[in-house]
Amino acid sequence: MSEPKIDQSQASIGVAFSKNIKAEQIAATINNNYSPEQRQTLAEAAKEIQHLLDQLSQTYPTTTVADKSAVAAKAMEKIEKQPDVKKKVLKALKAGGVAAVMELTNNPVVKILTPMLQSLLDEGE
Repeated sequence: MSEPKIDQSQASIGVAFSKNIKAEQIAATINNNYSPEQRQTLAEAAKEIQHLLDQLSQTYPTTTVADKSAVAAKAMEKIEKQPDVKKKVLKALKAGGVAAVMELTNNPVVKILTPMLQSLLDEGE
């Protein structure tokens, strides 16, 4: 019996059939599937989150998973207490999703922050 053939010609960069999404795939999706305004929104929110995580990382340790979880929780508190930042993050999450914001943020804590951002998005809908 031969293997079934899957036509991926209409799939967005083949992600639909991939178990692991690579950074290059997300970047290509962001560049190809979002308007310049949406890309700007994503970039601004990612920059805001990055800045916040960098600030917190200077004050709090990020050595262990528990440390990173504490920093992620502090970041969420700050996001929720600042309406401008919260609005910007929500807009970016709606425009590109959590994966896009995560990909644009270069900080190890963002992996722990991701489910928290997803819950923020879920609450905002």
